[in-house]
Amino acid sequence: MKKTALVKGRPIDADKQAIQKAKLLTSAEELLAEKPYSNITVRELGLRSGVNSAMVSYCFTNKEGLFIALLDEMSKKHFIVMQSVASSANPIKTFIETILAMLNKHNGLARLIHNEFSAGNSSLSDVFIDRFPRKMASFIPQLIKKNTSIKDDRKAKYAAFSLISIIITPFINKSIRQQAWQISDEELQSPEWAEHIYQQFMFGCHNFKDSKL
Repeated sequence: MKKTALVKGRPIDADKQAIQKAKLLTSAEELLAEKPYSNITVRELGLRSGVNSAMVSYCFTNKEGLFIALLDEMSKKHFIVMQSVASSANPIKTFIETILAMLNKHNGLARLIHNEFSAGNSSLSDVFIDRFPRKMASFIPQLIKKNTSIKDDRKAKYAAFSLISIIITPFINKSIRQQAWQISDEELQSPEWAEHIYQQFMFGCHNFKDSKL
């Protein structure tokens, strides 16, 4: 017999609830691509998903809980992909291409980083740091040590931080990039942009390995 849960005296079908949760997560990602997190309302989430807005509270406690669940889902998918990066023919370039593809696809994530996480004083920002930057801080230095001339731990950490900053900054500072530098979103999706970052980074690694710290 199919299990059900009770909410306000009424049974909720578990399969139906899973579908509603998935719809709310999809709507959260869509709305985040259109506007800042702080401007998204629970009512909008309900309307966009076609789900009663009360389900946000039932399934996720509140709006923040919904976006924390979204970050969890994105993180799991992202790091499954990261596992294949290390075994690719050119891991550094593949890593750059993979992160660029993620940011181009989920442009709301860059907006969230810029608008919400820079303050670093919310549960949402804590979850983001734990699910993405902290995992990256462990993964990228090892990738660099295995695939560049840099073998020193501290230099690999510095190089890793520089690489992720080079990749993310154009997405965070979108208005400056577009208005001052006339670099379009389409350019960030091009193979030439990925190649540019790769060449700059590898050139820097070659010189950095012989520097004194």
